[in-house]
Amino acid sequence: MKRLVFFAINSVAPLTLMTLHSSLRDAILSSLIISPLGISLYLYLRSSWPKTGLYDAIQGSRLGKVQLYSWVVSYFLYLSYTLDYAVFYDLNLHGVVAYSLLGLLTLLTGLVLLGRAEMLLIPLALGQLGLAFLYWTPSPAQAQHTIDFLDILNSSLLLVCMTLIPYADGEPKMAWVVPISLGVGVGSLIAGSFLVTPLSQIYGSISMIGLVMVEGLALNRVFRSQKVNPMFLLTGFLVSVLISLISPLTYYNLTIAPSVALLYLSLFLAFAYLLTGVGRIFSWASAGLMMYGLYNSFLVGDLIQQVSILLAIFVIVLVGLTLKRKGASTP
Repeated sequence: MKRLVFFAINSVAPLTLMTLHSSLRDAILSSLIISPLGISLYLYLRSSWPKTGLYDAIQGSRLGKVQLYSWVVSYFLYLSYTLDYAVFYDLNLHGVVAYSLLGLLTLLTGLVLLGRAEMLLIPLALGQLGLAFLYWTPSPAQAQHTIDFLDILNSSLLLVCMTLIPYADGEPKMAWVVPISLGVGVGSLIAGSFLVTPLSQIYGSISMIGLVMVEGLALNRVFRSQKVNPMFLLTGFLVSVLISLISPLTYYNLTIAPSVALLYLSLFLAFAYLLTGVGRIFSWASAGLMMYGLYNSFLVGDLIQQVSILLAIFVIVLVGLTLKRKGASTP
């Protein structure tokens, strides 16, 4: 139970939310916009805790494999490009120090992908909560005269990794971790509207590393539930890290766009099927927000990134529908 709490805290990256330094008005509006997602997750997990995360909600659908594969590819790409970004750009390290830290983080992530080193979530979560009270100075953010709804929507989407909670080991009576996670995220967003820190990049990198560990555990659970050896996952991750070292910035620019777009695609499909009855109001509202995220990920990219998004979606949809059809025709 305690591990699930630490998993949930890391999933909302509290330090990253604090460093946004949004105005209080925008922070409150962003929190309200994302609240249907938290409600949807709580209602879903309270009824039954899934074995394969959000995939369980759409598994029987024709689009089930599309949701599963888009989610897996999205978070798989996230692992290597995030570690690169945290080390080389957020922390701005170079030479032996940079490669030593990247090697250590790669080792730890590899252990997590194999389902080990789960205890790392404890110091990462406690560290983020502790740093939320250190090296901050009061400086209330000023709200603009007009409300920029696009900025507010984009801020609310930063809480989207809360959707990783269903991929942790749990049971319905533990669904209360969802409002706890949402509360930590919203509290961080609001607190950040009053505070600034000169260590924002360092704090952001810590949150990123926490997210990588959570995502690694989630990927491990999905692979195990699908009876796929996690060693394949580890091998692919190590290869991706080596490829990224050729040019970390180029790798980041080429992989972040399809990764983000595929995440929103997978979440749109999942929330479209997540709840029934009155609960559909919340899950469909969340699906609409995910569709905006998908649209925005395409809109803000350059031509190469837009092409990579379209290609990734085309391949995932083609493979997902083809394998689903073959599975359905198998006696």
